[in-house]
Amino acid sequence: MHKLGILGCGWLGIPLGLHLKTLGYDIRGSRRSKAGVSDLNDKGINGYEVTLAKNQSSGIKSFIEKLETLIISIPPGRKLNEDDYTSKIQNLLSNVDSTDIKRIIFLSSISVYGPSGGEYDELSPINPVTSASKAVYNCERLITSSPIPSIIIRLGGLIGEDRNPIFQLQNRKIRNPKGRINFIHQHDAVNGVAKLVLNNQLKGIFNLVSPHHPIRKEYYINIAQRFGLPTPYFKSDPAIIRIINASKIVDLTSFRYDVDNLLI
Repeated sequence: MHKLGILGCGWLGIPLGLHLKTLGYDIRGSRRSKAGVSDLNDKGINGYEVTLAKNQSSGIKSFIEKLETLIISIPPGRKLNEDDYTSKIQNLLSNVDSTDIKRIIFLSSISVYGPSGGEYDELSPINPVTSASKAVYNCERLITSSPIPSIIIRLGGLIGEDRNPIFQLQNRKIRNPKGRINFIHQHDAVNGVAKLVLNNQLKGIFNLVSPHHPIRKEYYINIAQRFGLPTPYFKSDPAIIRIINASKIVDLTSFRYDVDNLLI
């Protein structure tokens, strides 16, 4: 049975792991605490306690032992130092080099394209401006320069039934109200990543973003009403129209976006 590990098995990793398990994969997931590991085991995923630090790590060797595919699902975090995150991935890769891992899948972010207006696809220039996006792009380059074949998946903003930026935007003025949304629903993120896992010959970069790009003001008013929240406030700044094209995965695989209208 194909052994696959999800390093950082949380909000996205758990449903992804459970889905891949139904497809016949032997799934391992890592968390940083014993309680997190217990939660994974309770859900049917083989849990491992792993701490990945800048200069040293714990639990990583047993986690990656005999794995054939490694999915890295560790976001840098808004307050994490750029060099620290890059060093963590360097440390990880130094452990991976001498293993049986045949492919690495790195869950990246569309933030690497930068905030400027325009339409972006996988061939577009990169312009990360925040510490987090710079760190993510540094790690993309580390992974793609590794001798192990890899896929970089640049995810749009992750949303789901229990996750939406509207909750963090309460009592704040939302910027760029005439701009466009670049989100991906958890359901489509799981199925898209799984489809790329199943296609063993694929490598390179793939965007994973809903083809539906509603106007930001329209979207957030609609979502606030859906959750019974107060109507949000908006800034009056000029529109920056930024759209991420994620049709490559549709062109090269049988994957199709199910949640193609984020306002439904």
